[in-house]
Amino acid sequence: MLLPVVGGTTRIISFIKPIRYCHLNIRHHLIHHFASSNDVETANNTNQLKKTRFRARVAYHGTQFHGWQLQTESRSTIQGTIESILKLRFQDRRIPVLGAGRTDAGVHARGQAIHFDLLPHEIPFIPPLPPTNVNSGIPIMVTIDDDDDDQEQKCNFCNELEHSLNRMLPLDIRIFNLQLAPYTWATYDTEIDDGSTTTKQTTARARPWHAIQSANTKWYSYRFTLGPTLWNPKERYTRTHFVHRPSFVPASSKHRPSKSAMIKPYTLTKQDIDRLQSILKLYEGTHDFKAFGGQIEQNEKKSGMTINTVRTVYRVELVKEPLKESYTFANESSSPDFDDQKQSGFIGEEGNYRIDFLLQGALYKMVRNMVGTAIEVWLGRMAEEQLIFLLQNNNEEGDEKLRRKDNPCKPAPPEGLTLECVYYDDNF
Repeated sequence: MLLPVVGGTTRIISFIKPIRYCHLNIRHHLIHHFASSNDVETANNTNQLKKTRFRARVAYHGTQFHGWQLQTESRSTIQGTIESILKLRFQDRRIPVLGAGRTDAGVHARGQAIHFDLLPHEIPFIPPLPPTNVNSGIPIMVTIDDDDDDQEQKCNFCNELEHSLNRMLPLDIRIFNLQLAPYTWATYDTEIDDGSTTTKQTTARARPWHAIQSANTKWYSYRFTLGPTLWNPKERYTRTHFVHRPSFVPASSKHRPSKSAMIKPYTLTKQDIDRLQSILKLYEGTHDFKAFGGQIEQNEKKSGMTINTVRTVYRVELVKEPLKESYTFANESSSPDFDDQKQSGFIGEEGNYRIDFLLQGALYKMVRNMVGTAIEVWLGRMAEEQLIFLLQNNNEEGDEKLRRKDNPCKPAPPEGLTLECVYYDDNF
């Protein structure tokens, strides 16, 4: 072919375009030669080395890691581990990976979302071009129309890349649903002044899908068990143990049980669970969660910017695990046989619960602080009115807003928290 005589940027691009649907090995050779030449800087300026964005889901067991975010080389993180594997896979080039949520040390995930960008010479197909016009209306997501051969080659590359990454990653991290990221429409309002009148015009521009900016809601879950001990040692890294002892409730509390109920200090009643559910429901709605976020003042001082601490919690649910239709509580059991004792006596998994949070987004340690505060209120160590006051956080003008130090409750341990899913408009 013309490899020895290809010299300028313009000639390369004009040579590539006619062979878009031909055998791609020639095109791959040309781009690799182009990327390794002295014209890389010129190509970057002229957008010839446009990156192609990929997205994927990540599940991980976070016990052995110091959280998601990249840290020093001596501390292992989820992001750092994935980036190190991508660096090995693509010839020692660091490929930044952006996650939708930065989980703490010891926190797990089942539906974390990420994106990363690859250069043209690192993929065996021509990068898709962004759309330039909107036919009808402004759709939420846009995709690239390709013929069957192009689609098959892209799918094969994504499947092979996903397989190779999982082969190289530790078993605590799994990547799935790896695919080309679509484009999204970003709308901009501009004012046009013709001298006499001013009109507002809305324009749309395609931009690459973004793991954080394209997300709309997140689902977190917190798993815990109630009773004298954590019965299942296999769950010690994924479930927290909260001791529910009515004898711990202060004598002055209106929620202190009767003496007859004190005979079995670990026995839960239906009223206990209903009360915990009612406490958790206080979080629903839009509130200022500054008293539930961690390191807000430090981050504001470091960045010089004010952090918006207002968040919307769409739903909070207390779920029994495992789900059993025949479940009965202790005070509803009339038969003393073993089956009834098993339903209410914390044998096996009978004391396991899960709290589901569907929210717009979370501050640092916000979900763990919400769980820890709700448990303290439930046990009677903190007044429910104080929790409501922390959520309102609407002091009179001129007064400083409540901060994390104004909330005396500790955050719940990290092992019970899981980022279940990050939701997007295109059902990714």
